Amino acid sequence: MKAATLTRRAFLGLVAAGLAAGLAPLLAGCGVQRSTKADDLEADFAAGTGGVKEFIDSAGRRVILPTEVKRISPSGSYAQIMLSTLCPELLVSLSSSFSNSQAHYLGEELLDLPVLGRYYGKNADMNYEEIIHTDPDVIIDIGEAKENIASDMDGLQKQSGLPVIFVEATLPNMDRAYAMLGEAIGIPATAAPLAAYVREVLDFAELHRAEVQQRDIRVLYGAGEYGLDVVERGSVHSGAIDALGLENVAVLGDTNSTLVSIETVMNWKPDALLLSPAEGYFSEIYEDETWASIPAVKNRRVYEVPAKPYEWLNKPPSVQTVLGLQWLGNLFVPDLYDFDIVETAQRFYELFWHYDLNASEARELMAASTFLSTQGGSK
Repeated sequence: MKAATLTRRAFLGLVAAGLAAGLAPLLAGCGVQRSTKADDLEADFAAGTGGVKEFIDSAGRRVILPTEVKRISPSGSYAQIMLSTLCPELLVSLSSSFSNSQAHYLGEELLDLPVLGRYYGKNADMNYEEIIHTDPDVIIDIGEAKENIASDMDGLQKQSGLPVIFVEATLPNMDRAYAMLGEAIGIPATAAPLAAYVREVLDFAELHRAEVQQRDIRVLYGAGEYGLDVVERGSVHSGAIDALGLENVAVLGDTNSTLVSIETVMNWKPDALLLSPAEGYFSEIYEDETWASIPAVKNRRVYEVPAKPYEWLNKPPSVQTVLGLQWLGNLFVPDLYDFDIVETAQRFYELFWHYDLNASEARELMAASTFLSTQGGSK
C-alpha cells in the first residue's frame, strides 16, 4: 500500500512539473516573469530573512549574494585562474579546459568540472543553459575593466537569472582583488595571505623601481612564429616589465596590430629579448640571420618565459605575473632582487597553486632563462 501511494505521488509530481513547464511560455507571453535566483536573493534581502548580504562590485553595481557562497562559475580565463588559486573547491564549472601540462599543477577537483565557455572574447561561447543548470550561487568575472563593464554584467545577470559580479584585477591592484573576492565569497581569512603576498611583491618592486629605471635595460617581449608579435609598453600584458622598471621598447602608436617587422625591432635595439614559449621560436632564433644584428641576439641575451601552468608574464596576465615580476628582477637585477628564485617559485606554487614544486622542477621551468642551457645563450 505504501509503495503504491509513493508511486501515485511521484506520478502527480510529474504531472505538476509537466503542467508548469507547459504553462511557463504562456505565462511569459502574458507578462508574468518566473522568479530567478537573483530575484529570490533580492526578496530575502528586502524581507530581512538573513543568509544574504549586499555586495558592491568593482563596476559599482549592487548585487545581493548569499552570506557564504558555496558554488561559483567563472566567466572567463582570468576568473578561472584566480578562483583556482583562492577557492578551487567552490568551482562548479570552468570557462575553458586545462591542457595536460596545466592539469599537472592543478587540483584533481578541477579536472572533471564541465567546461561551459567564456563570456568575453572573439571566441565567446558561454553556455547559459548549462550554467543555469549547474546552479551556481554567483557568476564571477575578473580582469581589466572594459568600457561597458557595468551594463555587460547587468546583461549577463538578466540573461542567466543568477547573481553576477565583476572584480577588477590588474597587477597593480591584484592584492585588492583578492581581498574583494574574499569578502564576496565569505572567506576573507583564506584570501588574506594571498593578498599579503601580492602586496609584499608590489611594494618591493615600487621601492626599487627608480633604481632599475636608471640602469636603462631595454627589453622586448615577443611571441608568434618569428617572435614579432610584441607586447606593448603600458598595456596590461606588459605589467610585470613596467612594474619592475625595465624599458619595454615596444611603443606601437595608433596601430591596432601588435605584429611588427624585423626592421622595427632593429630600430628599437633591445638589449634583451623575452620570448613566449608557445611557438617554440627560442630554439631557432640564434640560427635566424634576420635577428643576428640585434643587440639582444648578438650578446646572447634571449630568454624564454617560464609557462607552467600559465605563462609567468602574460597569457593571460593574471596572478602568475606576480611570480613573473620576481623572476624578471632576479634575472636582470640580481643585486637588488637578491634571493633564491627556486625557493621563491616553490613558495608561490604552494601558496597559489597548492602544488608542492620540487627544486628540480623549478629549475626545469627556468631552464631557458635563469638556468640557461646550451640550447640558448647565457646571462
